[in-house]
Amino acid sequence: MVEFILPENFTDEMINTIPEQRKMVDKYFYSGKLLAYTLASDRSKLWSVFVCQSEAELINLVEKLPMTRFVDYTYLETLFHESVTQFPSFSLN
Repeated sequence: MVEFILPENFTDEMINTIPEQRKMVDKYFYSGKLLAYTLASDRSKLWSVFVCQSEAELINLVEKLPMTRFVDYTYLETLFHESVTQFPSFSLN
């Protein structure tokens, strides 16, 4: 689990990276590398749950996110992550 500490004031340069950030987040979701992406209501922190085989893989994924250069982050290895989806899965059979 990665905790990103966001700055109080976003610069124009940081705001301009948001569309590219969303593209990378979507890519990580579709590839199964990202399970959760949560922003605090006061926009001070962002939490992400990644699925990685190593610390090096995690750091590589995090460092590829466009907004990482503007924020500080910490991470903690978790044993498991449970969640509930709002919509049932549909079988294509």
